[in-house]
Amino acid sequence: MKKQNLYIAALCLIFTSCSQEEPNTGNKTEQLKGLKAQMVELSSEIKKLETELDISTESDIENKIPVRVDTLKEEVFYHYIEQPGKINSKENILVSAEMGGLITQINVKEGQSVLKGQTIIELDSDIMQSNVEELKASLELAKTTFERQETLWSKKIGSELQYLQIKNQYESLAKKVDAAETQLKKLNISSPISGVIEELFLNPGELANPGRPAFRIVNTERVYVESDVAERYANVLKENSPVKVKFDALGIQKESSLSFVGQVINPENSTFKIKIELENPKGYLKPNGSASLEIQDYVNDQALVVPSQIVKKDMRGDYLFINNKGKAEKRYVKMGLSHDDKSVINTGLTAGDEIIIEGFSEVVSGSVLDIKK
Repeated sequence: MKKQNLYIAALCLIFTSCSQEEPNTGNKTEQLKGLKAQMVELSSEIKKLETELDISTESDIENKIPVRVDTLKEEVFYHYIEQPGKINSKENILVSAEMGGLITQINVKEGQSVLKGQTIIELDSDIMQSNVEELKASLELAKTTFERQETLWSKKIGSELQYLQIKNQYESLAKKVDAAETQLKKLNISSPISGVIEELFLNPGELANPGRPAFRIVNTERVYVESDVAERYANVLKENSPVKVKFDALGIQKESSLSFVGQVINPENSTFKIKIELENPKGYLKPNGSASLEIQDYVNDQALVVPSQIVKKDMRGDYLFINNKGKAEKRYVKMGLSHDDKSVINTGLTAGDEIIIEGFSEVVSGSVLDIKK
């Protein structure tokens, strides 16, 4: 509107100056040239005043592109390696009999909690028990004979050879009794740890043999998650590196750190193993369950971070748009790492730049911006 008023004033001035002249004096062509020259000069003056007063033309207002901007500032940026993992338990044991025998009784059920040393399966021990009793009877007789001979030998009665033979017989029988009692105890299959009976493989009346699994016992109070990581991260991951562990099927997330980083590369798939130990007091985490790992491999306390979607690419490289005095400026950048739809800008931007975060697809370099709050 202001511009229209300036044009009207200029035309009035020209009309007045022309009306003061004689209508028939001079050549009309010359008059037209003079008026045009004055018009160009006035237009230039009007444009200059508009620039000084920051007055936008109606066409400029109509062509403004609505956008939202964000002031770039330094912030902490974390990058993570995403890996699948599997839950395991250190105490997941298959137990078999140390001696063969007929199963006479099973004292527990599957799913039952037991203590270390508790008898789980009993084997037929009648024959072994009879042998132990016979050996104990023989040991008592040998002990009595030895004690009498020892008394006589202390009085120098009898030969030394006879004394040594009786002593040797007594000591040998004592060792045989100990061995037989140890074997008798092995006829009962006991739990090597405290935990839960996961599975029973044998039934009463079946024969238990060494090497044949009798039952599985698991302690899930402490578990670990294991994963195979690509060789390219071998010089990045260290023990105690922070890890986010997600169990999507259970809706559980835990934060921990690497407890083990393998030192050997598997030649079959060029990976190395990592482990994360976890507390599992309620037993929700089951061996062989699935997990998702986010292993922190990079942190920058003073990173310039932008939404990944605002970065575009052309033949020259990656670029985005910033606000420069109300107009869009195309700025080429060097990208760093990206994670969770955020990207680090290594070069091309500085703290304080106003990046266009909404409406960036509609602008080109030089577009006039209508910045929304």
